[in-house]
Amino acid sequence: MNRRQAIQRVAMIIGGSVIGANLFLEGCTRSASKDVETLFEQSNVDLLNELADAILPRTSTPGAKDANVGAFIPVMIRDCYTSVDQKAFVEGLSTVDEVAQKEFNKKFAELTPEERLQFVNRLDKQAKDFQKEKKEKEKAREQDRANQNESSTNRQNQNANKVNDLDEFPNHFFTMLKQLTLTGFFTSEVGMTQALRYVKIPGKFDGAYPYKKGDRAFA
Repeated sequence: MNRRQAIQRVAMIIGGSVIGANLFLEGCTRSASKDVETLFEQSNVDLLNELADAILPRTSTPGAKDANVGAFIPVMIRDCYTSVDQKAFVEGLSTVDEVAQKEFNKKFAELTPEERLQFVNRLDKQAKDFQKEKKEKEKAREQDRANQNESSTNRQNQNANKVNDLDEFPNHFFTMLKQLTLTGFFTSEVGMTQALRYVKIPGKFDGAYPYKKGDRAFA
């Protein structure tokens, strides 16, 4: 599986576009703030693995934690995400234990599987509502810009109106976490060889290849 196929697969699973997809394909060259470096601390890598495990737990096949996506996620946030999204992700991760403590009186890593599921399901709902509102705000902003007069004065100020990291609406922390969990898992060795069917040297394309319900997709 190449990078483009991995992004397409994750997009199909989540039913939407993948944040930072263009940079994934072009090669990640984003600059990162000092705060992003805290994601590489072992305590945060461990927490990311636990969160990812709640999103994609081990069943008859390995889960996200088995693929160590907790180490993959900080690299992608640092290299491929805008400064606005980097800030949103770092801040979101920093509140996880605080919210878990408030709701369950213990840290996230100490929650039972059932409590973890409740926790991520609540975050998932919040993220979907947040992303919907974000899309509406972006649409309204673009409409406002389209309605501006195309005078020479406005053209001179065009650069100030372009979308950049400073005026970008951030994505929700959990939306980024969920997408990176799936991307990291399905591009990992365990994801491709144990959750999917991996053929080291594939043969010719066969459009009529027999399929049985429950068969794993090919990597």
